[in-house]
Amino acid sequence: MNPEVFNSNSALPSIDRFLISNLTSPKIIKSVLFISIVSFFMLSCSNEKSSGNNQVVYLTPEILCGTVQFTDGCSPQLDTLISFGLALIHHMTFENAEYTFNKVIEIDPDCFWGHWGKAMTYIHPLWPDVPSEDEMTRGWIHAQTALNLASTIKEKLYGTALASYYEKGKEKTEYERLTAYKKAWRQANEQLPEDIEARLFHVLTRLATVSPGDKSYSVQREAGAIAEKVLEEIPDHPGGYHYAIHAYDFPPLAMDALRVARGYSAIAPEIPHALHMPTHIFTRLGKWDESIKLNLRSAAAAWKFPINGRISAQYFHAIDYLVYAYLQKSEYDEVKEITAGIDALGGTFQTHSATAYALAAIKGRLALEYQEWTDAANLLLNYQSKFPWEKYPQYEALVYFARGIGGGRSGNSEIAKLSFEKLEALQNILGDSKASQYWIGQIEIQKTVVKAWQMYAEKDMEKAKEIMFLAAELEDATEKNPVTPGQLLPVREMLGDLLLEMGLPQDALEQYRLTLKNNPNRFNSIYGCGIAAEKLGETKTAKEYFISLLELNGSSDLTRDRLVYASNVVNGI
Repeated sequence: MNPEVFNSNSALPSIDRFLISNLTSPKIIKSVLFISIVSFFMLSCSNEKSSGNNQVVYLTPEILCGTVQFTDGCSPQLDTLISFGLALIHHMTFENAEYTFNKVIEIDPDCFWGHWGKAMTYIHPLWPDVPSEDEMTRGWIHAQTALNLASTIKEKLYGTALASYYEKGKEKTEYERLTAYKKAWRQANEQLPEDIEARLFHVLTRLATVSPGDKSYSVQREAGAIAEKVLEEIPDHPGGYHYAIHAYDFPPLAMDALRVARGYSAIAPEIPHALHMPTHIFTRLGKWDESIKLNLRSAAAAWKFPINGRISAQYFHAIDYLVYAYLQKSEYDEVKEITAGIDALGGTFQTHSATAYALAAIKGRLALEYQEWTDAANLLLNYQSKFPWEKYPQYEALVYFARGIGGGRSGNSEIAKLSFEKLEALQNILGDSKASQYWIGQIEIQKTVVKAWQMYAEKDMEKAKEIMFLAAELEDATEKNPVTPGQLLPVREMLGDLLLEMGLPQDALEQYRLTLKNNPNRFNSIYGCGIAAEKLGETKTAKEYFISLLELNGSSDLTRDRLVYASNVVNGI
């Protein structure tokens, strides 16, 4: 898949001309007249290209983007922009939202909502990134300006909620800021019970602060139900769709989000993140064809919308999920084309956690999913000149995780040992702050896995098994982060592989089945189930697994060794 096919050179009007002329066009006038009657704004967005050497691209209020009800702003003209900016915040399309609220400020510097909205765009509750020092300063200034301009009860409550995040004083962690933010949005929601936006921002903050170790999912269930209730009131509200998907983005809940996931892309067909977000659920459920379709569209849309002249993180995020889905369908050539395309990319990349994760993970995924252990052992961290890896040790760790697995599986204990040491060094760089705890825990799992494969390479199989069981328990106690479609390899799948090699097919079968419980339709776990069942003499069960594998890969290149073997078993060859 050549990224160049995503390049759009079509000449489009700038947002400035749009604001001057299109807000008074017959189309807009008709919409505003309709809005004045039913008291809501139908929002939309389109791709816009402004002049400049970097061909910076922005979204503008012109085509489908979902509906936000908002008539409480500074003027009818600005209400349209404010509503649009709110929609973009709900879509987590923050750079475009900031641009939109800048326009509100330019038109009316004394409008509360312009300053409030701009400061809101620096807060990304569900993402692993945090505001830069400069963004924190600017956010605080705009939050204070908004508070000073607040005149209505709604503005005061919204302004207080915003200011709670930016509160100065003792050094606060991101979690502490989000906790204060959640408390303030709860108060706003309680005092404005009919206000849908306050309700949804409270939902968002609850999802952002729930413990990843809480396996009751009670917060997520309640948050998802509230978001779905919003969709009963406004069937195409972007926050209702987006937050419901995030709420249900867990293995036991994913089926509850399928209807929402299949509808979200239709309300915002030009927004990369809205196209991508449903694939979180498709990935959870192993619906690879649906994931591939939308991630292709998301990558194409993201390619058209660089961020400050840099290739968007949304492009890389979609590509990572796309690669994961392709690999479960045995689309090896497609993934090789993607990796070659990334290597050939010119320009610079948006500095973002999603960019870092994808760049570090994609080649490792290919090598590990296809058991190319030597290739995995020799992986290198590329793109040094295009990306500041020193900011992302937790994602750099993925390369050494893959190297350690590859080294151990290929019998090179020295590579496994060196990879373990590098992982430990990267873990130490993260420090011990609460904000780093999740990723420290993830690297601990990676270290444990690599140590197990080091023992395997050193022929200490019992020790390898003991350590791999520990790694599996560690992984079970946490959740994957939304920045990734899934682990480079699930630990219980690797445990199944190890047990199978140790001549313990019954134990291996149990581990593969446990993997499939949380990762449906994973190619190698299904194959492992078939092999384990075959070794147990359960011919019928083995055939059922192999038939499932062949059906999953029906349109793929059936020359893959594992598919050839499955076909031979099914056909009695």
